[in-house]
Amino acid sequence: MIKKVVRTGLVMALPMALAACSTIDFGKDRIQYETSDSRAPLEIPPDLSSVPGSDRYLVPSRPQTVWASQQSQADAAQATNAAQNAQMILPQGEVAKIVREGNNRWIHTSLTPEMVWPVMQDFWTTVGLSLSRQDATTGVMETNWAENRAKLPQDIIRGTLGRLVDLVYSTGERDQYRARIERSSDGGSDIFITHRAMVEVVKQLGGDNETTVWQPGPSDPELEAEMLTRMAQRINSEFNPDAVKKSAAEHEEEVKELTTYQAENSVSQLEQDAEGVATSIFIREDFERAWRRVALAIDRMGFTVEDRDRSRGFFLVRYLDEQYEEQKREEQGFWANAFGRDKPVEAPQYVIYLQRLSDTECRVHVLGPDGKADPTGVAPRILTLLSEQTK
Repeated sequence: MIKKVVRTGLVMALPMALAACSTIDFGKDRIQYETSDSRAPLEIPPDLSSVPGSDRYLVPSRPQTVWASQQSQADAAQATNAAQNAQMILPQGEVAKIVREGNNRWIHTSLTPEMVWPVMQDFWTTVGLSLSRQDATTGVMETNWAENRAKLPQDIIRGTLGRLVDLVYSTGERDQYRARIERSSDGGSDIFITHRAMVEVVKQLGGDNETTVWQPGPSDPELEAEMLTRMAQRINSEFNPDAVKKSAAEHEEEVKELTTYQAENSVSQLEQDAEGVATSIFIREDFERAWRRVALAIDRMGFTVEDRDRSRGFFLVRYLDEQYEEQKREEQGFWANAFGRDKPVEAPQYVIYLQRLSDTECRVHVLGPDGKADPTGVAPRILTLLSEQTK
């Protein structure tokens, strides 16, 4: 019945659409999110759930003053010197530049994390997204799950009816982004953005009965590149309004270049014991490169990072493994599960430790929160997941 009503409405609107086609802009944007969504909320599988951070880590709203105008001449001179010593020489007029290392890419700026953090907070609303979590201690921001309406057909019907059609059709996909900022060796900042996806699929219940469930989808390098370029532009416009702005064509070319796959030799190897159980990951890279590689893998896997220390080489994360959760629910007893009185299973803590072996070699271990052997038995599965992401 609903489909019939929609079809009738579209047929009635077609003459109006054809009459207005000369004035409609059908240029397709790569992203089109909305901060509010009237559709049913996305239920995330337990192993992808994020544990809310403590309120004491929340950063207050950004003041209305512009940070750049508050800096002293000494700060400006320090930023200039840092820019000259940056890993990549930044072009004149730009304070933020995208750096690429193999298939990994991030934003480098000579500005300190304290200066860039408020701009990162403001950025997400400009692309139609809202933050679900932000932790100034770990330098991590995470957006709410949102639907990219730009993936809907950009035809004359949708161009005419607009939001009416948007209320009826869905892409069956949801996106989430995580941004992480680290202090670079030159005193500036490195900003990493990763994308995660959920896809709605049909599940057969038997006979003609079916339902839909959400399953993890692949991350999209193009969307990551799009967000990186937009955030870099936002930082540049914030701290240097006179900088030359990129045209739409230049923006598209930059995104295309960033998403071009570069063939690489595998630098990581999963190490196993005699019984085939994963024990560690061997990485043939220096510590700085290995740290970036492991950190990006953790971001893409959706682990909740509660603490990290690059000087000591560790990440303190929370992760709820599906098998571990099922085991804990069984331990709660049949009656508690049958009548819905079971307690939520808390995501355990793990230490992901990056050990420096030499100037060109590192090893990754997964330990318990006390730095000793993992008591949950999940460490081998975490290592396997990390190995797939760090190749």
